[in-house]
Amino acid sequence: MGAFETAKGMSKEEVIEKIKAAGLREFGVYNQDLAKKWEQDLAEKENWDASLKVIAALNNNDTNHALLELLKTSASDVIEGIKIAAYALDAEGMQLYLPEGEDELKDSLSQAASEAGIELCQGIVNVRDARGCSLNHIETMAALGALFAGAYTPGSFITVCKDGKNGELTKVVFPAKVGDIAGVSPEEIKGILIGSNLYDASGLDLVLEEDTNIGNGVITILPADCCIIDQEEKLLLGERKNGCGRCTFCREGLGQLHAMAKEITEGKGKNEYLAMMEEIGNAMTFSCQCSVGQTGADFTLGSLKYFGNEYTDHIKKKKCAADVCSSFMSIYIDPNLCEGCEECADVCPAECIEGKSGFIHMIDEFDCTKCGKCIEACEYDAVIKTTGRVPKLPTRLTKCGKFKKR
Repeated sequence: MGAFETAKGMSKEEVIEKIKAAGLREFGVYNQDLAKKWEQDLAEKENWDASLKVIAALNNNDTNHALLELLKTSASDVIEGIKIAAYALDAEGMQLYLPEGEDELKDSLSQAASEAGIELCQGIVNVRDARGCSLNHIETMAALGALFAGAYTPGSFITVCKDGKNGELTKVVFPAKVGDIAGVSPEEIKGILIGSNLYDASGLDLVLEEDTNIGNGVITILPADCCIIDQEEKLLLGERKNGCGRCTFCREGLGQLHAMAKEITEGKGKNEYLAMMEEIGNAMTFSCQCSVGQTGADFTLGSLKYFGNEYTDHIKKKKCAADVCSSFMSIYIDPNLCEGCEECADVCPAECIEGKSGFIHMIDEFDCTKCGKCIEACEYDAVIKTTGRVPKLPTRLTKCGKFKKR
C-alpha cells in the first residue's frame, strides 16, 4: 500500500496526530512544527476566503538548488507527500514549483505529476497570489511521504559546498556540530555560510538543532584567501537577478546594498555606508514578502558583524588584504626584466599592452582589466602585480636593457 493510500485510510485528524507524534517540521527558511504551520494555513485561508491549494517548492531565495536532488532520487515521496497534505488540509488543488531552467527535471516528473493531479510550474512562487494556500518545502513533502510509507528517519538533508561545488546530499541527525559536518578546521577557512547566515571560523563550533534555520540545506565554506566584500557583491548581484521586483523593500534594498558593496570593492566606499547597510538589511528582514528579501541581507549583516576589519581595509586603508579586488592593485611590466618577447601582448584580451619584439612592453592602466593572463604568460617574471607604489616606468617604446630611471 502506498503512502497516500495509508493516509486515506485514516481520518484527517489521525493524519495530523501522526505528524505531531513524529515531530515533523517544515524545512528551510520557515522552520517550524508542521502541524502548527498547517493550522496557521487554514486560519489564513479563512481570512482570505480563498480556495486552498497545497504548493510545494524550494524557498524563493534558494539559488543553489541542492535540495532538488530529492526530486531526482525520491520523487515518489515528494508526490505522495503533496497528495497527503492536500488530503489532510482538504485542498482543492496541488502545485509543484521548479526553478526556471529545470526543463529536463520537469519533463522527467511530468507523467507522475499528471497522474497525481499535480500541476507543474516553473519560477519562484508569487506569495501574494499564494495567500490562503499552504506553501510547503519540497523536503517537507519528501519527509511526509516517507513518514506514511514507514520509511521516515528524523533529520535534515545537508550538503557541504567547497570550492564552488556541492558535495553529496546526506541526511544529518540533530544535534550535530557544524565542524563535524563541514570536515574542515578553522585554519583552513575565513568564514562559513549556514544557509544564508554568515559566520567567521567560530561558526564551526555551532551545534545545529531540529529548529535551526538551515535554509537551502547548504553549508558553504569560504576559503581563507577569499575577500568577504567581493563575495558579498557577487551574492547580492545574484539575489537581485533572482527577485521578482514586486516588493519595494526587496527591490530597492538589494539594489542599494549591491551598489554600496560594489563601490567598496572599487575603492569608492564611504564609512557612512556601514550604518546605512545595517539599517537597510534589518528593515528587509521584516518588510519583504518572501525569502528573497527576508534573507537577502543576511550575508551583509553577518559580514558587518564578523568582518568589520575588511570594510576598514577597503574604505579607509584603500586595500584588499586578500588581493582579490582589482581596483586596489596595479599590474605593470618591470623594464629591467622585460625581454620584449611579446607573449604578454599576445594573450591580453583587452589589447592594452603596447610593445614590439626587443622593446620594453607597457601596459595601459586605464584599459587593463587586471585579469592576470599576462602574468601567467611571462616566463621572465617581468609582469608584476602590486598593491603598493608603482616604480618609474617608460613612457615610450624603449629597447630592452636601455631604460634608465631619471
